[in-house]
Amino acid sequence: MFDDLRARLTALDGPWPTKDRPTRKRPAGKRPAATWAGPAAAPPPDDGGGAPDGPDDPGVPAYGLGGDGSLARDVGGYQAVLAIEDPLTVRLTYVGANGYPLPTVPGALKVPHAAEIRELKALAKGVRGTLADERARAEALMAEDGRSWRHGAWRREWLDHPVSGAVARGLIWEFQDSGGIWHAATPGERVLVTVDGRALPVPADGARVRLWHPARARPGVVRAWRDFVVDNRMVQAFKQAFREVCMLGPDEEGAARSDRFAGHIVRYARLRELFRERGWRPDHRGRLHGGAPAAARRVLGGGWRAVLRYDPAEAAGQGDRVVTGQVRFERRDRRHWSRARLADAPPLVFSEAMRDVGLFVDAASIAADPDWPDGEDRHHLHYRREAAFGRPGAAAEVRRAALERVLPRTKIADRCALDDRFLAVRGELRAYRIHLGTGHVRMEPDGTPLRIVPARRKGQSGLFLPFEDERLSSILTKASLLAADHKIADESLLRRIREGTG
Repeated sequence: MFDDLRARLTALDGPWPTKDRPTRKRPAGKRPAATWAGPAAAPPPDDGGGAPDGPDDPGVPAYGLGGDGSLARDVGGYQAVLAIEDPLTVRLTYVGANGYPLPTVPGALKVPHAAEIRELKALAKGVRGTLADERARAEALMAEDGRSWRHGAWRREWLDHPVSGAVARGLIWEFQDSGGIWHAATPGERVLVTVDGRALPVPADGARVRLWHPARARPGVVRAWRDFVVDNRMVQAFKQAFREVCMLGPDEEGAARSDRFAGHIVRYARLRELFRERGWRPDHRGRLHGGAPAAARRVLGGGWRAVLRYDPAEAAGQGDRVVTGQVRFERRDRRHWSRARLADAPPLVFSEAMRDVGLFVDAASIAADPDWPDGEDRHHLHYRREAAFGRPGAAAEVRRAALERVLPRTKIADRCALDDRFLAVRGELRAYRIHLGTGHVRMEPDGTPLRIVPARRKGQSGLFLPFEDERLSSILTKASLLAADHKIADESLLRRIREGTG
């Protein structure tokens, strides 16, 4: 049945995804890696210095979807509607005579129309996979300094495609005018909208288009786009406006390696997961053995490669902890990779690679793990205590930027205040400080840690968050709980708050 459906769609829309396309086998609930193994990875230059006019990937199927990313079929008195609602969501619903959509298959259709239902579910699965692939392909462009299209080719490949277009409309792009000046805008509903809400004149077919990156924009422009995303509840295909930016530091300008993220103790199992998600290839697929140092590598745009070194945290190489080491960059020289100075790496290549390493530390550090057993880890207790409430990194800075825009829209706004490290919350029983990097809580006035493991839930009810971030959601959940600490139902937690024992 699935082969019949694939054959029909191929006849309508061109090639079905083949074994040459990126894999869709991802851990449940995980976002796709920001890596792309298809033809877009190493585009040949054209006479305009960017991408060729032909599509990066002519094999992206349209699945019979209309220009709005949807299709409808009549099935047994119901209308089955498959729709790409935003860059992250594909939904299959069934609309009955009353006009209300049902998220599950109506009982009346399950047996007599089982074959059609299977086809629709297979179709929805294919669309979801391709949408994830297109998000990954677009995010990989963030590390491509010189990547651009002619406007006509960009429209054909991205904006006018029913699947790729859903991704493109959730992003900010730059359009070059006849004077060579780049203007940022988002496609929106078929109109190029600038950050101040004006309509950008439609560029000529030969005008260049490239993906917007905050590292190329002035700080005021970045802040304005972040306001735009939140004010318009713009669902982005990936974290773009609120993206972490890593610039070359003064002590790194003449160096061949960076120790910016060195010395962090991280969980190796989690680090391996992050390597896979972000397109890094480690030396070891499984556990480390013998205490030997190791490295992971990510190939980026323009013939550049980033290398992260890490070592076992225990001398014998046992356990599930490693220590992060130096980051360096290499450039392809024909068949070989040669080491390069940090300053030689293009700004976007440097920023994206260092961003990845910062996210590895943010997500995998034992300091951020609320369940890490202090009593069983005396060797690393000092690091954990220092890092748990220390100076946060770029990910925490982005959370702060999001909270600045989100908190005023909440009921607890008048009980919260932000500084460079903490979200301060004033409850009825006492005051608290939530670390923006780790999400850990301290009670005032003496700074006693308070362990809270809130129930997992998707953000706050009705509250728009500009990007997916489990820790940001956790911080907001904890803030809401502590702002009304006198109403906490957990007697153990309430007792620890009253006694100040954590």
